Amino acid sequence: MPGCYRLATAQGSTKSTAIRPMKFYDFRPSPSPTKVRIVIAEKGLSIPTESINLRELEQQRAEYTEKHPGATVPMLELDDGTYLTESLAISHYLDRVFPEPNLLGTDPKEQALVLMWHDIATFEGYLGVQELLRNSSGAFQGRALPGILPYEQIPALAERGRKRTELFLDKLERRLHSSDHLAVGRYTYADIAAYVYVRFAARVLGNDPLPARPHLSRWTAEIAARPAVRAATG
Repeated sequence: MPGCYRLATAQGSTKSTAIRPMKFYDFRPSPSPTKVRIVIAEKGLSIPTESINLRELEQQRAEYTEKHPGATVPMLELDDGTYLTESLAISHYLDRVFPEPNLLGTDPKEQALVLMWHDIATFEGYLGVQELLRNSSGAFQGRALPGILPYEQIPALAERGRKRTELFLDKLERRLHSSDHLAVGRYTYADIAAYVYVRFAARVLGNDPLPARPHLSRWTAEIAARPAVRAATG
């Protein structure tokens, strides 16, 4: 499989090293691959990437579903033909293979806290936003859940999703009132995931949730200013 990625040094060197060929399957507007793009950028990696246009249903084409029957993004294809298909799994793999900077915790306690806040953000935040979006947008008629199988929208779930999203944002505000970061005393993958979900929530809610939440606003601005985050989301 052609291609390699480049690991830049902390001083910004562009020394290239053929480490291991990979391929990343992405769709920039989607929140799930955005998390992985931020991890890739934070680690200074350059991985060959193929865009899978979800709006054109390219994820349902046979050449993609042969590799990933679940028909979602992101996906990371390894040099041995292994396919990793969940953003947390991909990020964990990259964090173990390329340990600097560490993003998923350096010891069992840190790792547990990062995973705890990742799950809180995913189950209380991301799934709430998805519930709102997929049950209210005409773009998801007959596709209320990801994947190939058809699922009809349930309008009542849209209102529940809106309530879940607002409660999640309030929980982040309370946490960030007493802590600079979500999981531990530094930036981790938990912050990456929650930041992506906050951006996603603002887009789906149709209003800016930050002015009424000053601690969430401060944290969001700090993460948005990181060079890797700007590169991955710009």
